[in-house]
Amino acid sequence: MYTSTKPTIYLIDGLNLVRSFLYEFARSEEEVTADFLDFLEEVSVSERYAMNTYEVIFDGSYRPVGPTYRGGVHISFTEEDTADQIICERADYLAQTGQRVIAVTDDRQLQETLKELGVKSLFCRKFYTSLHLPGK
Repeated sequence: MYTSTKPTIYLIDGLNLVRSFLYEFARSEEEVTADFLDFLEEVSVSERYAMNTYEVIFDGSYRPVGPTYRGGVHISFTEEDTADQIICERADYLAQTGQRVIAVTDDRQLQETLKELGVKSLFCRKFYTSLHLPGK
């Protein structure tokens, strides 16, 4: 699977994705988070991906990550729930309302649950590497 060029809502497990890159870049979680969110904002306003919406869901309470709305990116925090719970509930609702939704997570149990709901998922690295900006 690749990043869709059809209008799609991507539900992204924020910490899951960021932590999948921490060792590769040998930087702090905050730095990798900031870089990823900046990159995703750039992707969301590019002609190729502008029809998509990217919902990045972080576990826990609010912490400074910059603007929570950036182009086609919406950033939220789960407070008492987990990102997995929010992603599962949101994906189920979106799928039932006929919207194209793909979850981005490395959590295999969540992927199995989503599959039972008829929702596709992508591993974090596969999602990230599937994004291509012209000239980059």
